Amino acid sequence: MIRHKLLAFAALVPLLTSVGCNNYLTGGELSTDPNRITQANARLLFEATQPNLWTFLASDPARFSAMFARQIAGVQRQYQVIYQYGISESTTGGFFSGLYSGGGLVDLRNVESLAAAAHDSVFLGIAQTEEALLFGEAASIFGDIVYSKALSGPGTNPPLDPQLAVYDSVQALLDRAIVNLRATGATNAGPGASDLAYGGNASKWRRLAFTAKARFYMHTAEVRGSAALAAAKTASDSGITNSANDYKAVYSGAAGEQNLLYQFDVVQRSGYIAPDPYFVNFLKTRNDPRLAVYFNADQSDINPTFLGTATSGNVPTVLVSAAENLLIAAEASYKLGDQVTALAKLNQERSTTSLPSALAPSGYTLSTYPPTTTGPALLQAILDEKYIVEFLNIEAYNDYKRNCYPNLPIVANASAAKIPARLYYDQSERNVNTSIPDPNHQPVRNANDPPNATDPFGNACIGQ
Repeated sequence: MIRHKLLAFAALVPLLTSVGCNNYLTGGELSTDPNRITQANARLLFEATQPNLWTFLASDPARFSAMFARQIAGVQRQYQVIYQYGISESTTGGFFSGLYSGGGLVDLRNVESLAAAAHDSVFLGIAQTEEALLFGEAASIFGDIVYSKALSGPGTNPPLDPQLAVYDSVQALLDRAIVNLRATGATNAGPGASDLAYGGNASKWRRLAFTAKARFYMHTAEVRGSAALAAAKTASDSGITNSANDYKAVYSGAAGEQNLLYQFDVVQRSGYIAPDPYFVNFLKTRNDPRLAVYFNADQSDINPTFLGTATSGNVPTVLVSAAENLLIAAEASYKLGDQVTALAKLNQERSTTSLPSALAPSGYTLSTYPPTTTGPALLQAILDEKYIVEFLNIEAYNDYKRNCYPNLPIVANASAAKIPARLYYDQSERNVNTSIPDPNHQPVRNANDPPNATDPFGNACIGQ
């Protein structure tokens, strides 16, 4: 796996350990302000959690998801194998470990503990939101995961939590985060400039937390029905509604600190992926202006500007967006029988751009699309738009699993008859934890994702 390295954090670990285990740092401001060292340590740890979360959301998991969702094609080496559904417990290449180490749960829980000790509820809420995003998305990919007992110590073989229990835990964590993010007072300084995405802005993090709640409620809507849909709609009402507040992975453009897709497609694995003809045709039939944004002129590769080649790979990656939030509200409203709100939310999303302004072509606007009024055509417009918006985002794959839409055909020369519905746990994880079953005893599909017999419009579901 290609790891995104923004900070040489490992070199700081011995220093932090020393500070935590010795009491010679006393006197002056260190004695009169006992929160100062705690806050500094929390910020250093937080700086490690950001690139780890961004790596999980925007590197291999996102590219695998985009291949299964027929947005990109794997054309060389292991990517061609994965594109043709040839997955195994070695496919994930170690990114499962990022859930726990190297900026994962261990560091997140340390940030949370330090923030709580400093009475910094805002910082605590931000770290909790990061944890929820990491483990909610992990549950969508793997299903049952080690979570509640994950930090029980070496040699304990912590058990897998059921996927739906993980989602429930994530929702409860987000509820606590939202409360903490409303805190005021002198001690609630947050991470400040250490927060590369939002600069410690509690209001933006709170909206992100609500959109994460909406996202994860939708993950369970196939099995929990109208209750999950209603909860998703309610959460989205307080979520991100302005693309200026999109949650993005940001990059300096320096070596090792570039856009993750740029690192993969330009620096390290040129030629491994290409536009999937299915997605290209999907955009062409709608005369969608994002065809020219995502891909180059002959649709043989990702658009160099989208990759950031003109700026040394410092184009940010949108991970959670206003467009997603509004389209969740639109889909949930439609399925709850409220087509008026569904259309209003779709049109609200159409009136905003989900792309960085520097990438939007001249005249770019979704409001010029043919108007949609009621019935199945409205639902199709909502789902079409979300599929396009979520290019190279894990959510395009999650939406497909829930809806069987688009009703994707099987790729040529596929090694399986159906599109993979989950990924296997890493072999390295199974080697150290006997609670992880071998591939032959892992489920084909996750608990939130029973196969669809048809797509939303009554057509036989091809890929499930």
